Amino acid sequence: MPVIQWISWLALSIFGAAAIISLRSFRNNFPADLKWLSLLWVGLFIIDVGGSILKVRHINNLWVYNIFGWLFYLPLAALYYKKIDHSFIRKCIKVFAILFMIMIVADTLFIEGFWLLQSLVIVIGGIAIIILAAAYLRQLYLSESNENITRDPWFWFSIAFIVYFGASVPYLGMLNYMWEHYTDFAAIYYFYIYITFTMVMHCLIITGFLCRTNFQKSS
Repeated sequence: MPVIQWISWLALSIFGAAAIISLRSFRNNFPADLKWLSLLWVGLFIIDVGGSILKVRHINNLWVYNIFGWLFYLPLAALYYKKIDHSFIRKCIKVFAILFMIMIVADTLFIEGFWLLQSLVIVIGGIAIIILAAAYLRQLYLSESNENITRDPWFWFSIAFIVYFGASVPYLGMLNYMWEHYTDFAAIYYFYIYITFTMVMHCLIITGFLCRTNFQKSS
């Protein structure tokens, strides 16, 4: 098996491992936000499997990852709405959700369409999640709690999202252009850099779900 294919299947396997491990949140008295994130991760993994199958069959799969994006950013923003206490940021999340849904419709109908990768959605959604993840880390830093922040699953999740979106947003935002004009560079970056950061994100997601075994109560 070529190295590139091996890397792709390794990334998908780590994604699957993260989805499976996340299901432990249903076995123990984990908070509702972890259960919802687990369901999200399982759903996204199933979509990614579908996209991978289409790629193997040399069928356009960009539309699959458009759906992936729609189901990625908004649920994450909703989960951060539950986790962040700052009233202004919570109001901003509500505004973002409304404007983002309008942008998805506009991008699909009038700008990039459904069959090309919706880079506008990726850029705006990714930047928004980076900001929310950073806001949550700041909240942890300023918290008066004596608990070690590394035992907070969302500490690890937030690091994961900052790392992943920080590396992927510039690349995916220009992917349609690069794939047309710089195909070799786009392919090399995708398989050796983008996928690496994807695997790092999933490893951090796994760490978040494994960083503690119990909670005082389910929220």
